[in-house]
Amino acid sequence: MFEDRKCVIPTCHTYALPNSDLCYHHTKDKKKVLDEFEALLTVTKKAKNVSIVNAEFENLDMRLARIRYSNFAFCVFRNCDFSSSVLHTAFFDYAIFENCRFREVESRYSVFSGSSFLNCDFSLSTMIHSAFMGIDCYRCDFSSSDLYFSNFSLSKIINSSFEDCNLKRCNFRSVIIRGVSFKYSNPEEAFFKRLEI
Repeated sequence: MFEDRKCVIPTCHTYALPNSDLCYHHTKDKKKVLDEFEALLTVTKKAKNVSIVNAEFENLDMRLARIRYSNFAFCVFRNCDFSSSVLHTAFFDYAIFENCRFREVESRYSVFSGSSFLNCDFSLSTMIHSAFMGIDCYRCDFSSSDLYFSNFSLSKIINSSFEDCNLKRCNFRSVIIRGVSFKYSNPEEAFFKRLEI
């Protein structure tokens, strides 16, 4: 998991930034932090034990990145490209994703719970044992993805595609589903509450 280093501000319980005693919220030069993170991804394509909470990213190129044990809760991502990246135990809970690409992503044990997705592309991805509980999902494409044992319970999924997906052991209980296609998928092997399809 994350390094157990909390922000030194006495009332703050957020994890500190790498090479700092402060969290993102309490650091003075937020632009420098985001520029350093982007440079790290550009040079090494790796991020481990990073905790940047409640930041805004726009046009960030995370293609081919390996993001492990990192926390991006409450962040906003606009026009960001995660294509062909590896997300292992990465936390994006309560984040906002607009026009982002997750094509051919490999995600394991990652958390997107409570997040909002608008016009995002997850096609051709392997996203197993990932948590999408309570998401708002509009006009998103999960086509041809392996979603084995992922949890979408208590979500709202509107005008999206889950065509040709592996849905084995996926949890779609108590989900509001409207205008969603499961063509060529195996919804009979997922958990649905009756009358939701």
